[in-house]
Amino acid sequence: MDEIKQEKPIENDQDNTRSGKDRIVFRGVQSVVGIAILTATILTLWNPRSFMKTPDIQDLFQSATQEQEILSESVDQVTQIGIVSGHWQDKPGNVCRDGTSEHDVNYGIAYQLQIFLESEGYRVDLFPEFDEALFGYQADALIAVYAGSCEDNPLPPSGFRIGSSLTVENLNAVDTLSTCLAASYQQSTGLPYYFEVVDIDHPSYHIFRDISADTPAVRFEIGALSTNSDLIFKDSGAIVKGISDGLACYLEASAAGG
Repeated sequence: MDEIKQEKPIENDQDNTRSGKDRIVFRGVQSVVGIAILTATILTLWNPRSFMKTPDIQDLFQSATQEQEILSESVDQVTQIGIVSGHWQDKPGNVCRDGTSEHDVNYGIAYQLQIFLESEGYRVDLFPEFDEALFGYQADALIAVYAGSCEDNPLPPSGFRIGSSLTVENLNAVDTLSTCLAASYQQSTGLPYYFEVVDIDHPSYHIFRDISADTPAVRFEIGALSTNSDLIFKDSGAIVKGISDGLACYLEASAAGG
């Protein structure tokens, strides 16, 4: 009997210990559940997009679309210039005693002009004499680059020529382009100026026939290969500057409605 009485208090202690542990576990569970409920409530009430003031996904999409439209408009507004390198990928043109061909000179000047105009922000297309891409070609202006004679007996007259066709539909634009080019090129090079009418029998007339009627175009002869050789072979920068300044003058006049 005594042994039995001694064992009962031990069982009660174990029960009390278990009860204490259960209460601790229960309180822990209660705390976790409470924290979870509180957190869920806070997250429900707190909108991180509103708090950070970030735009809605639809707003972001609309903004991106608007930016793309603005970019497309700016690309469309870039000035486009066409350059034809006379005789390139065709005939040699004038050939000098030392073997220099107009074909090579024209391309050298046309290429330098292209590089310079592109550095100024223009979009430039460089064409050989005959190119299918010229058919219906539309641009703000087109210049066909050529050089004059290599004859040294007699020497051809010093000077540059600007030719246009009287059959074009945009005579006013062509006249403005020719006037601007003549003034700027003469100032840059010091050469005298001659105007040339390019009729349907002229070898270069096909350029005026091929391109769009809306594209102002001229045939530009930079100078004689013999008489003006110092300018052409030693100061090509003056040639490029004269033509590019003339284009800038024309584009400014066109923008002003001239």
